[in-house]
Amino acid sequence: MTKNGDNKHSEGSDPTQANPADYLADLPSKLISSTLGFMGFSTACIFGLLSGNSGLVIVTRAMVAMVVCAFIGRLLGAVGEICVREYIELYKNDHPEPVKPEELLTLDREQQMNESLVNSMKKAA
Repeated sequence: MTKNGDNKHSEGSDPTQANPADYLADLPSKLISSTLGFMGFSTACIFGLLSGNSGLVIVTRAMVAMVVCAFIGRLLGAVGEICVREYIELYKNDHPEPVKPEELLTLDREQQMNESLVNSMKKAA
């Protein structure tokens, strides 16, 4: 309960809601990294087969391409995460959560008291 009597939770204190920063922290960079790594590997395999290289050469070059593309994908994902987080912070700062006026909070409290009084009278009757 806050000073005004409303039952607001501070951000992150509600146990039913998970903090998105906890489970989305590395998702974009890992996803981009793995996708680019797979694309580099498959592209190197296809072009190696089309050019008629031996199997060992194809797999070796494909693995090198996979590692390089995965590293580049990790960097691109990290840059993207930073850009998105900065945009979200700017948006939150420009659009703060509205606060109820004191009169409305008083009316809410009175309505709750009336409802509890009506419920207790119903039980008594």
